[in-house]
Amino acid sequence: MKKKFLFLLLLAMVGTLFAKEIKIAIVLPMSGPIGGFGQSAYKGIKLAHKLEPKLKNGDTLKLVLVDNKSDKIESANAISKLISNDKVTAIIGALTSSNTMAGTKIAEDNKTPMVAPVATNVKITKKKKFISRVCFSDAFQGVVASNFAYNNLKARRVAIIIDTKQDYSIGIAKQFRKAFKKLGGKIIQKAKISSGDTDFKAIISNLKSLKPDLVFIPIYSTEAALIAKQAKELGFKTKFLGTDGMAADKVFFETGKDAVEGFYNTDLYSPKAPQTTQLSKKFIKEYKKEYNEDIHPFAALSADAYYIIVNAMNKCKNPEDKICVNKNIRATKNFEGVSGIITLKNGDAIRSAVINQVKNGKLEYKAVVKPNFK
Repeated sequence: MKKKFLFLLLLAMVGTLFAKEIKIAIVLPMSGPIGGFGQSAYKGIKLAHKLEPKLKNGDTLKLVLVDNKSDKIESANAISKLISNDKVTAIIGALTSSNTMAGTKIAEDNKTPMVAPVATNVKITKKKKFISRVCFSDAFQGVVASNFAYNNLKARRVAIIIDTKQDYSIGIAKQFRKAFKKLGGKIIQKAKISSGDTDFKAIISNLKSLKPDLVFIPIYSTEAALIAKQAKELGFKTKFLGTDGMAADKVFFETGKDAVEGFYNTDLYSPKAPQTTQLSKKFIKEYKKEYNEDIHPFAALSADAYYIIVNAMNKCKNPEDKICVNKNIRATKNFEGVSGIITLKNGDAIRSAVINQVKNGKLEYKAVVKPNFK
């Protein structure tokens, strides 16, 4: 018995001796205009890593975090350095569409698997072999938003506010317009803003005179909050429908206050929606314990990006074989993640969306919308 114990101990020591350190890069906006997005996302990745810090073969997983400062050039430079200098096996990032697209060609050229947590622009994965995402694309979100606007909110005349600096905003507005017109609706105005703008009164006054049934705002939190606030000041009363980026940062609620009450949005995930997987139930419980707050959608999706990469690595004889890891990422089918069940097809996630409405200063879950395509 003693000899058997010593043999097993020796075997464990040998395994530990030959265990490798596998690097996973994390490129997020930890500072800058959308720094709140990155901080929320990183909470999810950190907890996922804490719960699963090693591969099944004993190899240790190391996170290499780089702050892209909410910037496209910083994102591209970070991804290039992480691949060439840090020798990472896979990349999670760069969160939003514009920053992610800035680095996709670099990852693609270097045959390094990259998983985007919440980059929804349709171009992210188009004609790419090494880029995947765990969120749905704007093609799906645009249809969900247009259907909800037309069928549930009974909107027929809609105005859209587009942020011309964000590929995310441009892409989803395009998909919404196409789907809404197909339903029989009419787009009566396309107002253009730029990230960082603070005075929207001229735009709002013009929209007020047009009397739309609804204003569609596929924009980020700060600008959405300021538009809400100024719309209230000008007495512009109509329905507002945003997308996943609208309420992703707490600044939306802190700046908008009671002006954002009643706003709707399509979203990637809601902790209030029915929890469909065991990992979801476990992770939400652990997240509350770790951070003493409800899980953020970006945290859930970013955790899923980590888990899908780890799942792929566990299927490779050599978890540093980027070709093998990428192959298994893109073969993901019915993966029971934190945010629900995920299947990837050509790098795109086939998954559900949720509809929320702001009630008493918080997002209130209303419904799950499942994809109806194969």
